[in-house]
Amino acid sequence: MNSLERLYESLAAGATDKRHAHAALATRAEHLTAPAEPVTPEHTNDDVCQLFAQNEVQETLAVVENGQPIGLINRHIFMEQYARPFARDVFGRKSCIAFMDKSPVIVDRGLPIETLVRAAVEAGTRVLKDGFITTAEGQYLGLGTGYALMKAMSDIEAEKTRQLLSSIGYASLIQRSHLAESDLALREGLPDHALLWQPRDVVGGDAYFFRRTAAGLVGCVFDCTGHGVPGAFMTLIALSFLEQTVTPECESFDPGATLGAMNRYIKRVLQQRQCEGDSSYGSSSRPSNDGLDAALFLLAPDGASLQFASARLHLLIAPDDGSALRTIDGDRDGIGYADTADDQAWTTQQVALGGPSLLVIPTDGVIDQIGGPRQIAHGKRRLVQFMEQRRGVSARALCAEFAEHFHQWQGLERRRDDVSLLAFRCGAPAQEQA
Repeated sequence: MNSLERLYESLAAGATDKRHAHAALATRAEHLTAPAEPVTPEHTNDDVCQLFAQNEVQETLAVVENGQPIGLINRHIFMEQYARPFARDVFGRKSCIAFMDKSPVIVDRGLPIETLVRAAVEAGTRVLKDGFITTAEGQYLGLGTGYALMKAMSDIEAEKTRQLLSSIGYASLIQRSHLAESDLALREGLPDHALLWQPRDVVGGDAYFFRRTAAGLVGCVFDCTGHGVPGAFMTLIALSFLEQTVTPECESFDPGATLGAMNRYIKRVLQQRQCEGDSSYGSSSRPSNDGLDAALFLLAPDGASLQFASARLHLLIAPDDGSALRTIDGDRDGIGYADTADDQAWTTQQVALGGPSLLVIPTDGVIDQIGGPRQIAHGKRRLVQFMEQRRGVSARALCAEFAEHFHQWQGLERRRDDVSLLAFRCGAPAQEQA
């Protein structure tokens, strides 16, 4: 079963196992409506004044004629007008319609809260002050307050946020479960290794893949388009391809050819084939142009050499003998993008280590992070300097120290991208340093 199949199975199980009971939300106008005795045009302003005096908490009165609402009387507006000199003498015995709002917000009981909010916004501040009238098939039903509407919207937004955070948390469990087999292969294949993997948004577009094969240890670090859940879905597509392609029985493995096959797979899955002279591609109204950067290698069983191919990512090698630190750059074309040719080829480079060495593969989240005293990108050169100053340390020590260094570099700046850094040793392991 590949990654995508496991994802669908997990989501189906989660829909059953992760249900929680929550208080019912107000979703329609009737849920915010309370019965309230109306007045009719036959009621006088003196009658209205007495009703407000008898019920000090009532802010509004609906005016109903033949069962249908025709207006709304606001307590404060009414009392202000009625308190003016001679107003009681002039208007006291006249119909209460003299002081009513003749165009209140009137809604049907089944109106969704979101639509009611739009109606309230169009009405200005009146709904917050006066509330609204609810009807059932045109007949007066009751009154709703502006406060009740605000609280209902707040509750709905809080529930949406809770569901979103719950979904993202569950997505994180799914993504991590797909990496578990790689973690095991990495521990067994590289005793001295360390992996800094920090999604920017709980889940993200950085991921990794490791498998022990007959040809040696296959490893891949990749950085997909996007962050959060969209990026995580892209990692599952890439993982699905690698799981189908790399099996324990592989006796030969060509990293460059594999990146080419991954490119064709992703373009086919996402339907990202752009015809010459055609600016539209993808199957939706929004053009799809997603892909990934990746570093893929095959480490020989004796650990003395590796075959390396890369799309835009770098391999840094620091030999223990003090010789110059080497940088193996990747090819410039990304994988799977609409403007990457279907037959694009990536170069497989033969890398002889020549002795115990520390190898590092970072993603762009490390290189591009803004920080430091001058608020600039961290850059590859600064990472090279960091490695040169710590020659001979174990991969674990290097990664732990770099995590602290990177945290200090970032400072109060926001995290720009998912961050991944793989460090591992080939040859005789260095002595663990504090």
